[in-house]
Amino acid sequence: MRTLQYLLGALFTTGAPAALAADSTIAISGYVRDNACTVAGESKDFTVDLQDNAAKQFYAVGATTPPVPFRIVLSPCGTSVTAVKVGFTGVADSVNTSLLKLDAGTSAAAGMGVEILDQQQSRLPVNAPSSTMTRTTLTPGQTNILNFYARLMATQVPVTAGHVNATATFTPEFQ
Repeated sequence: MRTLQYLLGALFTTGAPAALAADSTIAISGYVRDNACTVAGESKDFTVDLQDNAAKQFYAVGATTPPVPFRIVLSPCGTSVTAVKVGFTGVADSVNTSLLKLDAGTSAAAGMGVEILDQQQSRLPVNAPSSTMTRTTLTPGQTNILNFYARLMATQVPVTAGHVNATATFTPEFQ
């Protein structure tokens, strides 16, 4: 009986018509825009000199030194570039995580961090997500200069006098 069922099953499946498929084409299109800039050589690796500062300037938590300007030059910029967001990443201070932590060492300063400011001298928190960064308008096909500032800020008092070193990496996100 089982053999008969297998034979009938085989007979019916061989008589079933084959499914036919027609060839289909999917068109894929897009456009590659020239919407980026190159970081100019002078802006790739540089040092911002925060000068010599007296420990007595840091009389309270939040006390700062005068801001020191620095700039990032973007050149050449593409013909379709419209804006950029710039984020700074690095090791955050343990007390105020929006500041860069100072490098440790036997002759290192302590009790402060480095604050990075935008062109309007508003704080740019270290390691901020891209969604919180503001866009800076760029001029397409031109050299664009982005102005920033850095300064020291007390995170505890008293501060320890010494050498000040910190490292940040900047990442441009072009629009």
